[in-house]
Amino acid sequence: MTLRYVSSALTAIALICGLPTVAPVYAQTRDATLLPPEESGTLTVAGCLQFHDDEYVLASPRVGPIANVPVERCNAAVDERALDLKDTEDFGINQSMIGHWIEVSGKLEKETDADLNNLREIEIRSFRLLPVVPPPPPPAPRVSEQQPYTPPAEPIAPPEEPVGTTGVSEPALPKTASPLPTFGFLGLLSLAGAVALRFNRPQHG
Repeated sequence: MTLRYVSSALTAIALICGLPTVAPVYAQTRDATLLPPEESGTLTVAGCLQFHDDEYVLASPRVGPIANVPVERCNAAVDERALDLKDTEDFGINQSMIGHWIEVSGKLEKETDADLNNLREIEIRSFRLLPVVPPPPPPAPRVSEQQPYTPPAEPIAPPEEPVGTTGVSEPALPKTASPLPTFGFLGLLSLAGAVALRFNRPQHG
């Protein structure tokens, strides 16, 4: 009986002693790119300013400083990586800045809470809106210096000109008469000649 009580007591002690280690181990699942969750420190971080649960938060945070951003507006999602901004009213952060990229310098608090809905806090010491510098336009395609091949044009023959002895072509005369009367006249002369030869031939007794 005593052994059973001792065993139960040891089990309870082990569970109690193990509880403090649960939160730090679970907290290791948080984003550690800024600082490990169990550490605090001063740093500069940039991200997208959002409003979440009546608090200003820095979504999609990354270590700064950052010189500029290519676009003015942002729409990053608020997840367990976001930072809860403290003392925003002391630095003029307001609703008009929501959806803009900002840079914050301050003290990042450690966060070992197992509840990832409790965002890690940063106490602001300075902040600025990040300047926007659009990326340069892509270079225009280079035009080849070699001219495209153009096939040679076929030579055009000059128009033919009439050749004459005087150098001037005579206009053609219109045809006004038919050759039939001439042929009829020649036939009549032949007939008259034949008749004349007939009567002039000497007659023999």
